[in-house]
Amino acid sequence: MASFPSFQKIIKETHTTFLRFPLEIIIAITGTIFAIDATNETNRHTEELFTKIIMGCSLCLVLFLSISLYFLNDKKSSILRFISSLISGALVFVFVFQFSERIKQFETYQFLALNLALHLLVSFAAFINKKYNEGAFWEFNKQLFLRILTSALYSIVIYAGLSFALLATHHLFNIDYYNEIYLDLFYVIFGIFNTVFFLSGIPETNNPNAPLHLNYPITLKKFTQFVLIPLISIYFLILLSYEIKIIALFSLPVGWVSNLILVFAIFGVLSLLLIHPIANEKGNVWMRTFHKWFYYLLVPLIGLLFWAILYRINLYGFTHERYYVLALSIWLTILTVYFIFNQKSQIRFIPISMCLIALFTILGPQSADSVSKRSQLDRFENYITRQKSTLTIEEEKDLSSIVSFINDNYGIKELIPIANKLADLNKKDKNPGDSQIMEVLGYTYRGRYYNENDKKENFYYSYYNADGMNIEKVQGYDFAFEISNNNNLNCENCLDLNGKKYSITYSKKDYGIELKINNDIIPLPINNFILQNKTLLHDNNKKIVQTVITKDYDIQLNYRSLDGENKDNKITLNWFSINALLKMK
Repeated sequence: MASFPSFQKIIKETHTTFLRFPLEIIIAITGTIFAIDATNETNRHTEELFTKIIMGCSLCLVLFLSISLYFLNDKKSSILRFISSLISGALVFVFVFQFSERIKQFETYQFLALNLALHLLVSFAAFINKKYNEGAFWEFNKQLFLRILTSALYSIVIYAGLSFALLATHHLFNIDYYNEIYLDLFYVIFGIFNTVFFLSGIPETNNPNAPLHLNYPITLKKFTQFVLIPLISIYFLILLSYEIKIIALFSLPVGWVSNLILVFAIFGVLSLLLIHPIANEKGNVWMRTFHKWFYYLLVPLIGLLFWAILYRINLYGFTHERYYVLALSIWLTILTVYFIFNQKSQIRFIPISMCLIALFTILGPQSADSVSKRSQLDRFENYITRQKSTLTIEEEKDLSSIVSFINDNYGIKELIPIANKLADLNKKDKNPGDSQIMEVLGYTYRGRYYNENDKKENFYYSYYNADGMNIEKVQGYDFAFEISNNNNLNCENCLDLNGKKYSITYSKKDYGIELKINNDIIPLPINNFILQNKTLLHDNNKKIVQTVITKDYDIQLNYRSLDGENKDNKITLNWFSINALLKMK
């Protein structure tokens, strides 16, 4: 019998990997199954349930790996390892399932922060109860990093190859596959194969026969020395020049400079980690200089970073984004102080400190959510309690942004204790739009792009049905059709009612739409309707309905999407999609 040693080796390595990381592979398979089921699920509530299960599985995969590396390092009890994994995994699922039914933006930030913390935990979990060896620590993480890249490359190639194979059999042999087969294949390859392949290459930290020894790839040295460090140096000169400019002109830093400094600092720290083993070798003058002076050069940029973010916080308060920028600024400061003043600094301090900062931002009174919520509610209360009946345009824009932040993340109920007049609105509508809230407060909603000098306001409306796709029963109307930019309706004798033929066409006019039914011309004054109801355009959860009644026809226009401009009370429609119901009298 012929043997297939390569296939046998794959089976053997897969078996060995499963015995080494059983929970990790099981949770990866579970997440993949639910991901496949989610693509075919039409019920919104079930789909959201599956999404949370997938999120929980992705977090548990990394958490289980961290726990396994910790226990496998000293060959501790497998029972204790599994119990620890199951208990901590249950806590992770409790954390995910306390998210809103429709996950809010701040909950996404919490998920990403925990995901980052758990990934960082993998980098040092095997070295917690072990005598620290800088070379072994660096080599372990180098192999993890290269394994991630290799797994991704293999997965991409396999997925592309199998996808083209399916496509070829479909066209050559007329084999029909179900619509979601390519997406399901993606989930299987990247959810199961990619995970098993990555786990099979994780180095052992407790094998005396194959201890971890530093092995620095020459390609990595060349990439860092001739590509990464020169690019970082260019960005540093740009940022330093900008800092000199604002000091000389005594001007305020632009908002996005914070993001640029953070990107520069993070890639700089990554470069230091990549060159760390050979930074002080003779002949590497460029690397040695960069390694020695990077944190000193970071000091003025950290000052600029704090200036930029604290200025924004002072003006507009905390949001989740500003909180995380400030948290990263504090982390960079701690890192800089540690490596400048500690003569025996260790590179493991980098992932450990960032992991702790990430965990610090997730839950508790100091978390990003708590601080941002308190900050914006305090600013809202300041506007409501001030003895001022009118606000300037800029103040209305600021108040509108506060209302949008609170309403999007926490709902109107958080505003009611401060503004009691909103209680009646909440009784009528549990999910009112931002413009409705501002109207009850006695102000005009102004979006972030409103410009008083331009005298022009862009509007965009796209009706979103929170209950998902539903079937509506239409009574009292004879015909239904769509009016939109996409369709040039030219229905010649296509409708028959009581033995009479009808033709329907429409065209754009200055007042909106001209609808023609046989020889009857019916103006649909869409533009005036938009002017009278423009506050509703800021709420995509509200269905906007316009009724047009003539002596011969009753017409109901259900607005689906609108895009246009309002300049000096003159409406210009760039895009529209309207479902029309028509009744002949």
